[in-house]
Amino acid sequence: MSRPDETEQDEKHIFMRAEDVRAKVLEAQDSPAGVTIYRTWIDGHLDLGFLTMTGPLTLVGCHLPEGMTLRHAQIGTIDLSSTNVWGLRADGLRTRSFEMTHARCGDKFDLDHAQIDGTLQLAGTSVGSFTAYGLKVGGSFMARELYAWPGWRGGCALHLDNVDIGGDLVLDDGMITGLAGPAITANSAKVGGVFSAENAIIRGDSDALFLLEADIGALDLRDTVLRGALCTDGARIRSEVKLSGIDAVSSEADATIRMVDTTIGAGLLLTGLVRSRTGRAVALHRTTVAASLTIREAEIDADSGKAALEISNCDVGSELTIRPDVLRNRGDGLELDLFATRAGRALGLEAEDLIEADVFTVTMQGLSYPDAPEDTDAWLTMLRDHTFGYEAQPYQQLAAVHRAAGHEHTARKVLIAQQRDLRRRGDPGNKLWHWFLGATLGYGYRPSRAVIGLLVTFLLALCLVWTTNAYNGLTPAKDRPADSCSPVNRISLAADLAIPLVKLGGTPRCELANGPAGQWATGAGWVVQILGWSFATLSVAGFTGLVRKS
Repeated sequence: MSRPDETEQDEKHIFMRAEDVRAKVLEAQDSPAGVTIYRTWIDGHLDLGFLTMTGPLTLVGCHLPEGMTLRHAQIGTIDLSSTNVWGLRADGLRTRSFEMTHARCGDKFDLDHAQIDGTLQLAGTSVGSFTAYGLKVGGSFMARELYAWPGWRGGCALHLDNVDIGGDLVLDDGMITGLAGPAITANSAKVGGVFSAENAIIRGDSDALFLLEADIGALDLRDTVLRGALCTDGARIRSEVKLSGIDAVSSEADATIRMVDTTIGAGLLLTGLVRSRTGRAVALHRTTVAASLTIREAEIDADSGKAALEISNCDVGSELTIRPDVLRNRGDGLELDLFATRAGRALGLEAEDLIEADVFTVTMQGLSYPDAPEDTDAWLTMLRDHTFGYEAQPYQQLAAVHRAAGHEHTARKVLIAQQRDLRRRGDPGNKLWHWFLGATLGYGYRPSRAVIGLLVTFLLALCLVWTTNAYNGLTPAKDRPADSCSPVNRISLAADLAIPLVKLGGTPRCELANGPAGQWATGAGWVVQILGWSFATLSVAGFTGLVRKS
């Protein structure tokens, strides 16, 4: 800014020296009317630091090309609406309200450790950078359409660490750009109401918005553009988080949206675009969501060796819904990680849509949920073909919810699918044994197969006995009459061969002869007896659950 010529002064502004303005403030220190100046060009640096004035200070439509100081001043109210000031140093300021709407601060605006009992108004204002470490505002901080850009100096655009705001913090429709640093930091901030940046553009070099260890009422980033990461590690958000219609892209951060050890008192909704060029798109870890967690109508795109969408070790009190339009990882990692997450109610995971993607991998180890999914076949396909390795717990969880719902047949189907996956991707040394148990017992969940095998063995024994009799290979047992090889006794002999656990005929009446046919039948009978013993033992093991227990 430069001093205007005389013509410009006459047409637009009154001209005053900064020391004259200071003198007016000193004269009005005890006056309830305070000081009011309109449309004035104030020449020189206006230093009101450490002054006390009970009334209002009103500088509306003024120009302060060399800046202004309000350090540790105590002033009733302050109104700098439509005023242009090069820099404003107001750290330690005490006032009942501060309004600087539709104004401009070309350099740094410093409110560190200031205390404003009422409302702080910065709507429509442009600042070079805004720092308010330890600021206390009893009411709301209203800064709609705020423009902040630190310029060639670089650094953070809005530094709000440790602020304590009783009402809302509103940055809606703003454009906030950090240069060689984040756009907004509000670490350890306390906000009694909503932290809102709806329809804003927040741009940082690597990070857009930091809310580390913050304590806020709610977070509203609807239709917000983020260029850089959103990080809420350790934050406590007492109500809901709205990330609907978000457009978030990061190039250097570990995750574009990162919530670790975050507590959300209501629900979390995410829709829109979330993309990371070098890491994960969304990472929720050890996060508690008291109500529903919903991700839908979203494009999740990452390039990471980890998961594109990670919701791990999280506790969701109500529904967990994951229905993105696009879920993509251009790197070597998973598309979806649900490790050790608990859903308190329904799990809305459209497996049939996810598995249709060209590439989709998931881990669900430790995931728990109370209700059975609608499409169990799609889930089984997902667990079998879309995981990096065999995982037992997801099958057990799926079977448990079906069993709890009374779907015993489906639960057995799931457990059999688990054993097949174990045989395919588990210990190679057990593959043959698993194949045998699957073929004969359905891994213990279909013991009727062994019974059928025993009946087939009995039929083989009948054929053997009848064929042997046709070739004179049967003879009455010792001390038995010549008609002891009647059809009934032949059936009894077949049963004794095939079903070793039961002797239907008591003392044998008919037996195999010593001739060629009898010798051949004796060898074949050993095979039949081995099959009979095997199927009988498997039947007992299957019906008693011994195979399932192993």
